[in-house]
Amino acid sequence: MKKILEEDFILLNERIKILEKQMFDLGEDFNEAVNQSSETWHDNAPFDAVRDKQSILHFELTKLRVIRKETIRTKPKSSAKIQIGSKVILEGPKTLHVMIGGHWVGRDQVDGHTLISCESPIAQKLLGKKVGDEVELPLGRSSVGVIL
Repeated sequence: MKKILEEDFILLNERIKILEKQMFDLGEDFNEAVNQSSETWHDNAPFDAVRDKQSILHFELTKLRVIRKETIRTKPKSSAKIQIGSKVILEGPKTLHVMIGGHWVGRDQVDGHTLISCESPIAQKLLGKKVGDEVELPLGRSSVGVIL
């Protein structure tokens, strides 16, 4: 089963509520677009624009509802190995501060660490590693310096 950090689960629910409200609010836009005068019903550009907006919102809303249904919430745990929720400092050509998030992340940073999905290529290379292990990253070879 896929995992999501507790804080991101809260953000996911907030985003779903926002999208649901935006979808509901489209009703007024649809009413206005339908009642505008046009030569024929199929030449109604405002209606098409609202329908396109509805399609975009519906796609994101459906995707987020599936994520919510298929994930379990997790909290960061202290461990010697990198896992979901671990904050890692990588030492190499450039020092990187990353945090491994779940299968959906709703934030960019946590405590100065860049939050990356556990499905990202960098996270895939890091999961299961421990302090002192080396990984090959696009920036060059880096070693795991600290796991918080």
